[in-house]
Amino acid sequence: DGQLVVGALTTHGELAASGTVREHCPLLAEAAGCVGDLQVRNRGTIGGNLAHADPASDLPAVAVALGATLRLAGPTGSREVAAEDFFLGPLTTALGPDEILTDVRLPTAAALGPGLRVGSAYVKFPHPASGYAVVGVAAVVGLDAQDSCRLVRVGVTGAASRAFRARVVEQALEGRQLGPGADVAAVLEQASSRATDGVEVLEDLFAGREYRAHLCRVYVKRALLQALQRARGA
Repeated sequence: DGQLVVGALTTHGELAASGTVREHCPLLAEAAGCVGDLQVRNRGTIGGNLAHADPASDLPAVAVALGATLRLAGPTGSREVAAEDFFLGPLTTALGPDEILTDVRLPTAAALGPGLRVGSAYVKFPHPASGYAVVGVAAVVGLDAQDSCRLVRVGVTGAASRAFRARVVEQALEGRQLGPGADVAAVLEQASSRATDGVEVLEDLFAGREYRAHLCRVYVKRALLQALQRARGA
């Protein structure tokens, strides 16, 4: 019914290799293939990744961008929490002390943009030591028959204390013409320049606040361009 349901113990390697995931939620498969290294992808799970809530982890960007729903279970029953409400801060989630994450529900590409040509992409600047995202961006673009942008979702990780939707970027692209005759580079540049509006950008020994904000703008543009190209079938 338009949803891909993934059990919490599904490994990153299984997600990246699954034909079902690649067909119905290619953004998740692509991001899962970017997690850590081969050993991590073969042992780490989607449930562990999301419940750990590392602010530089890859999959929260996908969950937020797609509007995923997380099912939590405890002694009194189960409940569902939207991804944007699940991540509260560094290593902090909406999970209660007596709850576990049992599955993740993501809309399929067809359900996300019915009647549209939908493309998605996940790109990141990995930390050279850990592989975590200094900045990572999950983007979805949906075009109508006139190449007008009718669907745009942008999830960002690594830049702030938790993964977030770059809604200002989305609003700047909604309804814009992104066909061959448009100055697509200029449109994407203008939209991506707003990537950190209203966001308190992190800084550390590897990346200062200004540098990380610059990376955020660059990688938002790259992710959007790649998603757009895939929506066009390029």
